[in-house]
Amino acid sequence: MKVLSIETSSKICSVAILEDKNLVKKIELNNGLTHSESLMPLIKRILEETNLTLSQMDLFVCDIGPGSFTGIRIGVATVKAFSDSLQIPAVGISSLEGLAYAIPKDGIICSMIDCKNDNCYYAVYQLENGHYSLLESPKADSVENCLNFLIYKYGDSTITFIGDTCLSYKDLIKFFSPQFCLANEDSSICLNHHIPESDINTIDVYSLGLAGLENYIKSGEDKALLPLYLKKPQAQRQLEGKNLIIEDMKLSDLENLDISKFDNFWNIHILKEELASETSHFICAKLENTIVGFAGIKIIVDEADIMNIAVKEDYRRQGIATLLLNHILSLCKQKNLKAINLEVNEENFSAISLYQKFGFKECGRRKQYYDNKYDAILFTQKV
Repeated sequence: MKVLSIETSSKICSVAILEDKNLVKKIELNNGLTHSESLMPLIKRILEETNLTLSQMDLFVCDIGPGSFTGIRIGVATVKAFSDSLQIPAVGISSLEGLAYAIPKDGIICSMIDCKNDNCYYAVYQLENGHYSLLESPKADSVENCLNFLIYKYGDSTITFIGDTCLSYKDLIKFFSPQFCLANEDSSICLNHHIPESDINTIDVYSLGLAGLENYIKSGEDKALLPLYLKKPQAQRQLEGKNLIIEDMKLSDLENLDISKFDNFWNIHILKEELASETSHFICAKLENTIVGFAGIKIIVDEADIMNIAVKEDYRRQGIATLLLNHILSLCKQKNLKAINLEVNEENFSAISLYQKFGFKECGRRKQYYDNKYDAILFTQKV
């Protein structure tokens, strides 16, 4: 069975021809997101180099996302036109499923694609006796929520992660569970030999073709040729379009501040003392004149200690902490400080992820510092 597979959801435009599960030829072109200009010449080239025609194909496969929405529409429209004109079946496969098919080792697989602001698209699959099955349908959520869900749902099960999120959040993933492993770092996984190890976290057109072929064989019918649109988390969507302001925090801001909605460590008395201190500097995030987050530093000679970054309960995982930290870093540069230091509870995975994202490096630990149980991780970064 001859399969033409097309992948256009990423920056790499690629096509492949399969004969059953064997790769006949694969061509990739990395020239940005100009797939509207690249795709048809690439298809023409692969057909010429294999001495085949479109009418000789038995199945068309394309990527339906998530990914570049424009790129996905180009691939879907092209394959749909081929399928309709030639009366040849076509199958749409998600990017996440295509990623999973790059791993030939039995077990649970979590595919993750970065969608910015500490969020990701993810889905969970299982490979058993050569067959892949879907355990968790594609979703969009924060990386932290995804990892927490996997711990809750699958406990101590070994899970292999694949996708570009694994590059950005590899330390956080491994920090969550010793049973979480990364495809490109696990020597026990025999990676698909058609994919260079350095490219294992990118969507491969051959793996996509394999997924399309297996789906078609299972069902014996076409699979929806519609772009897969996964919404951003509801909390993030609520924040978009609103006028969020970050400014210096003043004593008058504390009058209507319910500190219990932010943090169980801080209280109004401590905040008043810090705001009055010449060595402290606090900023706050306001949404419609209501404080939804705040952060503060203590300046000691030529360094700063981040005392806290607190976000109101109902506004967490919306990027507010990221904005506050970014302003803190800018403030430290303006004051010509040499380094920024902080400590964080080893169980505060979202904060750890945030600091690592901004380049903070672990420099030590205070054992059982929190509640005589959890370590305090010390982070530092040169300004």
